[in-house]
Amino acid sequence: MPSPERTLYQFPISHYCEKARWLLDAKGLAYTLTNLMPGAHRRVTKRLAQGSQGSVPVLVDNGTALGDSTEIALYLERTYPSPALLPPPGPERDRVLELEDYFDHVAGVHVRRWAYGHIIGGGAPLGDMMFGPYPAPQRWLGRMMVPLIKVVLRRQYRIHPPKVEESRLKLLEGLDRLEREIGGDPSRYLVGSSLTIADITAAALYSPLVAPDNSPYPPRPDAETPKAMVEMRKALRDRPAGQWVLRRYEQDRLRPASLQSAA
Repeated sequence: MPSPERTLYQFPISHYCEKARWLLDAKGLAYTLTNLMPGAHRRVTKRLAQGSQGSVPVLVDNGTALGDSTEIALYLERTYPSPALLPPPGPERDRVLELEDYFDHVAGVHVRRWAYGHIIGGGAPLGDMMFGPYPAPQRWLGRMMVPLIKVVLRRQYRIHPPKVEESRLKLLEGLDRLEREIGGDPSRYLVGSSLTIADITAAALYSPLVAPDNSPYPPRPDAETPKAMVEMRKALRDRPAGQWVLRRYEQDRLRPASLQSAA
């Protein structure tokens, strides 16, 4: 059953929000999902998580508000220690935390910029992608907001050709490191023999490019996808890092009950 005491405020399309959902699901915690409208979301998130930058995800758990996906991961581990997503204190724990931080910045920042760069530049239906899961009135309003959203995205994420190309190189660097960490074996976890927050972070944040079936980004035959993203998906699925993301979604992406409320 959904939890009235635990709510995740989110954008459905956000890969950082997918990371937060996965963390909650891996802990077996019920929660309510609330979709926020872009722009207006900042008033809500700043009110909920004072001192935050106004971004999503924001988790409110029994009165405790957290406004960053890494903060959410560490809070859940302290508050709900079983099943463990961090090893005991020691070298393995330190390595998990370092990898979580690395992929949070490299995959998180650069996948987002590269993907939005091609979605905006390639004429893909951004409104359908962003607002498909919302109720009809919010879908209509969201589509009306798309021209403004594109302006804001370009400015906020510095989306212009040299930076988009820089992000392509950076996200590929991250995939190279992922393959080194698993020794080229898609069946291995990043650290140790079980799922950790490092695995969840890397898999969730690369999922918009790999598009696993059990993710928010599966390929849709009726949806227009920029050519560069189709080519990237094919290339990644042919290499160990992409197969690793697919494996993590197939084997480890569990989904307990949650309830999505109106935006």
